[in-house]
Amino acid sequence: MSATKILLRVLVNTILGVILIIIWLHFVDLSQIWKVISKVQVFKLIPVILCLLASPVVRAIRLKLLINPIKKVPTMDMVFINGVATLLNFYIPIRGGEIAKGMILSKSYNLPLGKSLIWVFFDRFLDFLVVLIAVGILFFVVSTALSIKFIIVINIILIAILILTYFLIYKPVFSKKIIKFLIPLLIFNSIKIYFKRVCNFFIDSFSILKRNPVEFLVLGLITALAYTADAGVWYFTFLAINSNESFISMYLAQMLSALTYLIPAAPGYVGSAEASGLLILSGVFGIDKNLASAMIVLFHILSAVFVLVFGLVSIYSLKIDLGLILRKALRKGS
Repeated sequence: MSATKILLRVLVNTILGVILIIIWLHFVDLSQIWKVISKVQVFKLIPVILCLLASPVVRAIRLKLLINPIKKVPTMDMVFINGVATLLNFYIPIRGGEIAKGMILSKSYNLPLGKSLIWVFFDRFLDFLVVLIAVGILFFVVSTALSIKFIIVINIILIAILILTYFLIYKPVFSKKIIKFLIPLLIFNSIKIYFKRVCNFFIDSFSILKRNPVEFLVLGLITALAYTADAGVWYFTFLAINSNESFISMYLAQMLSALTYLIPAAPGYVGSAEASGLLILSGVFGIDKNLASAMIVLFHILSAVFVLVFGLVSIYSLKIDLGLILRKALRKGS
């Protein structure tokens, strides 16, 4: 990816972030938000910091377990690799962090780059998979402003995705037969070739996730534990501003928030964090818009500081050339 393309993408994302900030400001009262945040006592933020730290540590353990069959990577190294990827994804949100993670694993532990990237992809895919399952269940448990018809439609879509995932993992031969059947229905040969290559790549790659039920359950539980830490961040941040929200509601809210990370964002997630947080907390859970925004702003500030410190400590601990890794990651992401 050329420097011009990188700058253009960052510029477009930044403009989007500014637009979202303007929209967000239209719905909130900054004086009320500042009034809430100014009353926060520092010691109440300690649990928030601990949860911010627990989340990448738990996910590092998950990635370690995924890679264990082919390479033993020290747990702390995996934690620091996660720290580097998080830093890149947060401050330069063009999806280079995960590629950098794969490149560090490849360079430091002699893993094939292609396989390293696939392992990292499926590590993140487990997050997505658990979100699908948990959101589908929690929508029927947690009280929200969403209509039952909307929840049913969402669950139908989620079930369809889960069924597709099952066939990709456990029925690759059958999946290839379906693809073979679909290819003649496409009009242009170029589309047929591209479609076949992409589908076969995913089918072959998903074989990595073919584990026995016990292993899959353990990976799922670890992922759920990571989201428990994420939910704890929002739960304790609300407590810090003297608002006691339901933990299970924050669990669902964090998972819905995780889905918004798929949308292009400005550096530091400026705008997208505030807009999506307001939409989820106020629109879905009915929390007062200024209170919800005060929590999101405080959370955003704490996250920015934590990610920067954690990332710099990770770079120092791994003794990597971040500039070289970043340049290669950006080229791979093009």
